Amino acid sequence: MEKKQVIQEALNQLNSYIDAEVSLESTEPFFFLAERGTSKSSPVVISCEDPEQSYTVFVQHWAPQKNIDALIAQIKSLPPKTILFADFVNPVMAEKLRRRSISFVDCAGNLFIKNLSVQDKTLNFYVKGKKLSRLRAKRVRGRAFNSAGLKLIFALFNRPQFLHASYRDISNKVNIALGSVGPVIDDLYASGYILDDGERRLVNKKRLFERWVDGYLEKLRPKQILACYTSDDENWWKTANPVDFQGLWGGEVIIAKSTPFMMPETISLYFLSDVRHKNFAEHYGLRRDDEGEICIYKSFWSPSYAGDDNGAGLSPMIVYADIVDSINPGSWDVAKTFYGEAVTHLLND
Repeated sequence: MEKKQVIQEALNQLNSYIDAEVSLESTEPFFFLAERGTSKSSPVVISCEDPEQSYTVFVQHWAPQKNIDALIAQIKSLPPKTILFADFVNPVMAEKLRRRSISFVDCAGNLFIKNLSVQDKTLNFYVKGKKLSRLRAKRVRGRAFNSAGLKLIFALFNRPQFLHASYRDISNKVNIALGSVGPVIDDLYASGYILDDGERRLVNKKRLFERWVDGYLEKLRPKQILACYTSDDENWWKTANPVDFQGLWGGEVIIAKSTPFMMPETISLYFLSDVRHKNFAEHYGLRRDDEGEICIYKSFWSPSYAGDDNGAGLSPMIVYADIVDSINPGSWDVAKTFYGEAVTHLLND
């Protein structure tokens, strides 16, 4: 989508939502373009009959997960009443923007706006999870970023030699259906992420990794959750050892244990066995709580290709994604450092 298309479609979505929530007396849209940004330096502004309800528009295409800190910093450097217009904001990004009080609208109808005054009513809007099928058809050509595809991409980053294996061998080692392997590989070719110039290899790895992080947090990791817990002792994790139960700490604790000033606000762990994780929880007195801050996930990867680039035995890709998903802004800074130190070598084309 071009910038003008994003602005117009997002504006249409915003006006349609307001009209559906409040029966407007006028047949005219509630918001209109007051300034169209005729040059690169001139702002785009939407306004309505009440000049206090004007917003400066910041346009962002396909808001990338790893750039959220930079994105929020850019928006907060603009006038106080600024709204993000995007072609698409996925649910993970939507929640992060909401928590940082960043107003946004995308072309699918996902949006967040606080304290909007319409016909003497003060309204708060928050919608997430809507899909933009036409956009996704162009950007995600089928199977590459579903659960099976995300598992295979993870394996290819950690074991590039799988690109030269038979589909049956890939299916067995990655633990995905044989019928899923071909479509995922084809989609990666079509999207420009696999190049075969005599030696088949991954290319455009940085972009692929960014999309994998988004897909992993939005689609794959939620399906792997086994249980959530809480603890009355906020420091329980400092002495706990999941390795004794064939488990692994997630990224938040891995970073916190090596960074004295960090305290994990959420804690993730990975176990291959449901029985082992229950034994771990019982041993450390964790209390089952579906809204708890301690989340146990089933490891989807095989130890043969999960990576051994840190002392905790967890792939840097998983560590980085866990930290990106943290709501603690300090964690994002640590994630950037980690990204540079531990992930970069996976991303060289």
